[in-house]
Amino acid sequence: MLPGRLHSAADLKPGTRIKADVAVVGSGAGGAAVAAELAKNGLKVAVLEEGRSFAPSDLVTRPSWAYRHLYAGRSVLVARGEVLIPLAAGRAVGGSTFVNSAICFRAPDRVLREWERDFGSPWTPDRMAPLFDEVERALDVQKIGPEIARHNSLVFKRGAEKLGLDGDFISRNAPGCVGCGVCQLGCPIGGKGSVDKNLLPAAIENGADVYSEVRARDVRVEHGVAKGVTAEVLDRDDQATGLVEIEAERVFLCGGAFGTPQLLQRNRLCNGSGQVGENLHVHPGQAAAALFDEEIRYWDGVTQGYYVHLEDAILETFTGTPELFWAALPLGQMNLRRLKHVASAGCMIRDRGRGRVRWQGEGSLPAITYEMDESDRALFIAGARAMARVWFAAGAHTSYPLLNATVDPARSLDEALRQLPDDLPARRLNPYGSHPQSTCRMSADPRKGVCKPTGETHEVENLYVADGSLFPTALGVNPQITILALATGIAREMVGKGA
Repeated sequence: MLPGRLHSAADLKPGTRIKADVAVVGSGAGGAAVAAELAKNGLKVAVLEEGRSFAPSDLVTRPSWAYRHLYAGRSVLVARGEVLIPLAAGRAVGGSTFVNSAICFRAPDRVLREWERDFGSPWTPDRMAPLFDEVERALDVQKIGPEIARHNSLVFKRGAEKLGLDGDFISRNAPGCVGCGVCQLGCPIGGKGSVDKNLLPAAIENGADVYSEVRARDVRVEHGVAKGVTAEVLDRDDQATGLVEIEAERVFLCGGAFGTPQLLQRNRLCNGSGQVGENLHVHPGQAAAALFDEEIRYWDGVTQGYYVHLEDAILETFTGTPELFWAALPLGQMNLRRLKHVASAGCMIRDRGRGRVRWQGEGSLPAITYEMDESDRALFIAGARAMARVWFAAGAHTSYPLLNATVDPARSLDEALRQLPDDLPARRLNPYGSHPQSTCRMSADPRKGVCKPTGETHEVENLYVADGSLFPTALGVNPQITILALATGIAREMVGKGA
């Protein structure tokens, strides 16, 4: 088969009809893995992505530019509940892999066994292990070293080791990383192994076509069988300039935990179980920081470099640009001259709380609600205490236990712990959500889920889901490797049964 192409909206005329064996909606981890696997097996694949394609030279390393051009909803998505939780999702060729920190954790075995026990999932640890191996090779996953982690991570490592905590440097798909610390703004040197650098080019080499600035609008279903997709061609202001038709015998929805349920809701499909858009988990995190006499220069080095495992939680160092950190602190709490002495980290939890996503109509952001579980609140407090212990063990003289206005800086560990009592209310936390998932969960029982464990929806034949929305429960670690492995397995199983 001849190679395919990466197309832009300028290549498409309104009314264009595209014929393919498979239409894939979304070009992130799930969509890229599906496209690569199916194209390798000789199927003609058309990938639709509403975001643009960006080369490293196109990027502007300013948060304001990145939020406008690289994030869904221009990075103003918020889950509403007792606590407001800002949410992030990528919107570019490469999806969220284009703006994530390239962190690669495998799904914990106990989570995979939970999915098997409670939802009939066949994706057991033994079955997933070779898929993990395969995608890690494809993305060139490597554990980072201290020369890339740099001082922000090394200080945290110092404190964790003094406390005897179980920690290590993080494995990442960023073989060309130089530690510039702006992963969330897109990699300006092309050193991150986002899927636009590996899986999508492999798919194109095997005949797949990738269409950027094309937004899926309708899934065409005839007699209960998916037959293709109607999509809008977008201009640079995200306005539709016309429609194109993709005729395909199979359709894969890989638009993520926000995009996939909204497309199903818009089309009133696959909700006999009442689970479309439900069960939202967001892998919430809570930041903390500390001041040292020594210079840290937290913005120098990889965005996230060292981690410590806790029960149902993980502590990860993180960086951000100085202006973002300054904006996160209450006015007057930090002298700008002292920023170079700040170290920062966060606690991310396997959330028991749940939310929902609802399509709100043309041109509107989705309605997202989320309520934190009592166990989540307790985990955040435990994580904040653990971070305070690490900071002071590492030699900090001041900590910011929750990095928000509700808790004052602490001058000692005892003071920090007093500020984090067991009954600290949820409204005094300051969480953010990075990895939405589970809104079209798979289950062998059609009453409990939207999709079969094969990824195919229970109600529409040849309509598949292969992204983070498929997870039956919260994963508890950064999800991209699990999405890639699961999507690869689903696509391979579909081919094996006869495409």
